[in-house]
Amino acid sequence: MKNKTADFVEPLIALATICFLSLTIFAIVRPFLAASLWAGILVVSTWKPYLYLVKILKGRRALAALTMMTALCCFILLPVVLAASDFSSVASGWSIQLHAAFSNGWPALPKWLVSIPVLGNHLDVIWMKIGAKDMDTINSFRTYMAPASQLLLVLVKEIGSGMMLLMMSLFIAFFIYMSGEDLLLWIRGFVERLAGERSTELLAISCSSTKGVVYGFMGTAVVQALLAWFAFLISGVPNATSLGFASFILALLPFGPALIGLPAAAWLYYQGEVGWAIFMVSWMLFVVGSADNVIKPLLIGKGSSLPFILIFFGVLGGALAFGMLGVFIGPVLLTIFYELARSWIFYPKSLPPTATSTPKDVDIE
Repeated sequence: MKNKTADFVEPLIALATICFLSLTIFAIVRPFLAASLWAGILVVSTWKPYLYLVKILKGRRALAALTMMTALCCFILLPVVLAASDFSSVASGWSIQLHAAFSNGWPALPKWLVSIPVLGNHLDVIWMKIGAKDMDTINSFRTYMAPASQLLLVLVKEIGSGMMLLMMSLFIAFFIYMSGEDLLLWIRGFVERLAGERSTELLAISCSSTKGVVYGFMGTAVVQALLAWFAFLISGVPNATSLGFASFILALLPFGPALIGLPAAAWLYYQGEVGWAIFMVSWMLFVVGSADNVIKPLLIGKGSSLPFILIFFGVLGGALAFGMLGVFIGPVLLTIFYELARSWIFYPKSLPPTATSTPKDVDIE
């Protein structure tokens, strides 16, 4: 009886210990989870250039990893710094204009804003009541301003934490570059314990899916953002660099840059720049919008099979789960899951016919 009790209790104690350790370890690494995931995605996507650098630098892995970190830092952080600088200069100009406008009493709203159908007249009435110090209108305005100010503070906090996570991810990437082969052995051994003979195939799918999202989605987003920035710049839309960076984020969704480009076209129209407004609409719809269908196949050889709704969930859900970095991590993880599930359900004995990777893709050498 004692032996049977021991046989029952001891596995429960071992399972409880494993669960406790897993929860404890998760609590420890949770602050670094988003940065580690993004660092791993960056390393997988840039591993071949890193090996090429190691070869050029005659085996000096630390110097090659530092070079890759510098290149990634310039590629990722430089646009953010330029956008922040651009927004800061524009905000400073707005502050000077507001001070000058209010120096001679309560100013009128711009004509282009008042001329907006339905909304413009309503805004003008509210604005004049606030200028006349109508307490009911002022109190109503304050009730709307409080949530808006809180939302702005949350947004600023998320941007700041996102920048810190970006820097941390580059720091983590350095060590992944240095010990990439050893880490692959751990991953391969873990997957073999889970999937057995199909471990190599599943790793190949995971690597090809990761590269497909980074090269396809991210590369297309960069090109679309540059095209949008060019249109903002030559048409005279203020804060063009910041709007171009915002277009990069929205470019992860189909026709995402149009969410910024079309309002910019409306602003140009109400400024009297009808020609530039028509150009902006045409450019956003036919040039920037169609770049997704042209550039993505050139970068990854085929269009992404991930449905639009999953891309949408990946962007928004990733942002809610991981903050600013989740905008990029979410689509990658969902793509990997989608391809693995598709392989497991529809191709139980082989890779999908559309897969472009081979088992050698997981060979880190």
